[in-house]
Amino acid sequence: MDKRISRRLLCFAMVFFWASEYCHAPYFTPYLEELGFSAEIIGIIVGMYGFTQIFAKIPLGVVTDAFSSYKATILFGTLCTTISSFGLMFATTFWPIVICRILAGLAASTWPAFTVLYNGYFRDDESVTAMANVHGFNNGGKLLAFTLGILTATRWGFKIPLFLSFLTGLVAVFLVAFLKPIKLKNESFSFSHVIGVVTHPVVVVASLFAIFPQFYMQAAAFSFTSSKARSLGASSFLIGLISLSFTLIQVLTSPVVGKKLLKVMKSHSASALGLLLLALSCMVIGMAENPYLLIIGNILAGVGCLILNALFMSLVVRSVSEEKRSTAMGFYQAVYGIGMTVGPLMMGAIVERGGYLPAYNTIGAIMAIGAILALPLISYSEKVLKRQ
Repeated sequence: MDKRISRRLLCFAMVFFWASEYCHAPYFTPYLEELGFSAEIIGIIVGMYGFTQIFAKIPLGVVTDAFSSYKATILFGTLCTTISSFGLMFATTFWPIVICRILAGLAASTWPAFTVLYNGYFRDDESVTAMANVHGFNNGGKLLAFTLGILTATRWGFKIPLFLSFLTGLVAVFLVAFLKPIKLKNESFSFSHVIGVVTHPVVVVASLFAIFPQFYMQAAAFSFTSSKARSLGASSFLIGLISLSFTLIQVLTSPVVGKKLLKVMKSHSASALGLLLLALSCMVIGMAENPYLLIIGNILAGVGCLILNALFMSLVVRSVSEEKRSTAMGFYQAVYGIGMTVGPLMMGAIVERGGYLPAYNTIGAIMAIGAILALPLISYSEKVLKRQ
């Protein structure tokens, strides 16, 4: 099969893969509330997605690199998200739902294999274009997911997005099955190679700060903001629209942030700005008594997360040589899984005991503290990069 055909198949596979992971996301916490789970238990269930990635991403990356088994890993990921969605359609008790969330986390842990294989279909001098495309497919999948969710949940209820997650997952499996596997050159694995990467000061600082936006996204944007909207009387359509606003603003502002803002601002200033936008978002959402205000909060958060994710990923990539970037990104994504785990756990516990206002105030305070810490620590990272 021609490489160009495989590349196109992988493009569509990535879109449907993320659609499968996120079709039900805006409605998952309200659905769990309907099943009778408390906010604290919902936080645990949501957090299992990130918890799995903390432990799965690095081993999966090492095995995939060692055997150059990128297609096999991608197929495994698409099967995991499909089985997870299928299981969630029928699971109504804690442990079956947790198992499904673990499968979804395993699926997300295979994402580096998607990006490496897609990059392999391009020439070396086209890698920047390839990575830009990958970011677009990721957001494209989420936009498709939220759009499908809005169109169906409004009319037929929260379970239909789960069925759509299953269907889009099946499409991804079908597309991946026809991919042409290619052999990629990889640096041989060694512990000294890994230690050198994971102890690099810039990699460590950027990975730790990446916890903040992931913390926010899993604690709020993709979970409890939907519950807050439901508590304010939002319709299923409006809940979906609120979630859509978070991703849509990133798609619309990505060219400005990537080509202008991050080139004009110093990294420490941009990181502080992004974290302050998240803090402001928490203030708006926490105090909101009208569900439409949550759209404003999500727009602020979407821009903030876009700035932070693009900035911290750029710092990691720039800090190591090309042959070490796969290892660096694996470490980076494993570390930010801490935020994906702790965020919903903390949010659920506070909502259960004190309600949404103290929960969002707490998350906002954490983001504000992060902004203060970013000024000296990210500035230090900039100096390290200049000395390299």
